[in-house]
Amino acid sequence: MKQINRFFSVILLGACLAGMFLPSFGEHTAIVVIISLALIIFSSFFQINLSFQSLMTDFKISVQFIIVRFILLPILLFLVIDQFSSLAAMIVLLILLLPSAVSSPAFSVLFGGKADLSLKILLFTSFLSILTIPFILRLLLGASAEVPAGSLFLTLLWTIVMPFLIHLPLRRLKAVSTIMHQYNSLFTLICLCVLGITVTAKNKATILENPGLIGIYAVASLLMYGIMYLLGFLFMPKKDAGTRRTLAISSGANNIGLGVTIATLFFAGKVNVYLIVSQIMWVLVLIPVRHWLLKERKP
Repeated sequence: MKQINRFFSVILLGACLAGMFLPSFGEHTAIVVIISLALIIFSSFFQINLSFQSLMTDFKISVQFIIVRFILLPILLFLVIDQFSSLAAMIVLLILLLPSAVSSPAFSVLFGGKADLSLKILLFTSFLSILTIPFILRLLLGASAEVPAGSLFLTLLWTIVMPFLIHLPLRRLKAVSTIMHQYNSLFTLICLCVLGITVTAKNKATILENPGLIGIYAVASLLMYGIMYLLGFLFMPKKDAGTRRTLAISSGANNIGLGVTIATLFFAGKVNVYLIVSQIMWVLVLIPVRHWLLKERKP
């Protein structure tokens, strides 16, 4: 488990690249993607303390941050960027609407943040996204993108609500809870690798046909993630360093797996390819972010 935690990003990156050489699941891609994401989120729920007292701690900070970062900022940036490029605006909107990553609490611990605060933001944004993603996409994109709100809503229910409901009775079983806590990184890594391989294999032809476009998307994705981390860190400048690091991680480390799932099921072409590239850049950007936050942590 120590080696998995140490080389988590490297292994995940290798899996994404392996998808370029492995066969696609073809018509079964959608179901594999949905199951993989559902299992990742199922595993993450075991890490959350569901007691009322725990959920209410730092509740005000969580709500303020979520409203600004996961609702107002996506809408504002979409309206601004849409004046110049509808494609870029659509991509930015989808990326920013995604909830906090299931691995963000683990990163908070590694980078000197607050795991409890990160867990709350993860829980709140995951359930909020069931409403915000379909509603805001339909509100702002309208007929410009064929995103059936009903199908998208059902997808989010299957990947977020059902794993939560299934985990509730199981978390009371000590043996199951202990295993899920101890091997959470392993379960998450396996499912993320399957997800990365699946979506890359499905779109490898498009990727190979547009190497220049992939390079542009890679640079744009790295820049976008850098800005997301920085905005989270600067959101509450008067708070303690641990809180600011946590908000940075919760802002930048988003659930790109959910984004890839949505893009695979409901988008095509450049949006889909951008999300795949973003999944790889999501891993790469953790390297400088880790050095930055750990360096900032030192007196």
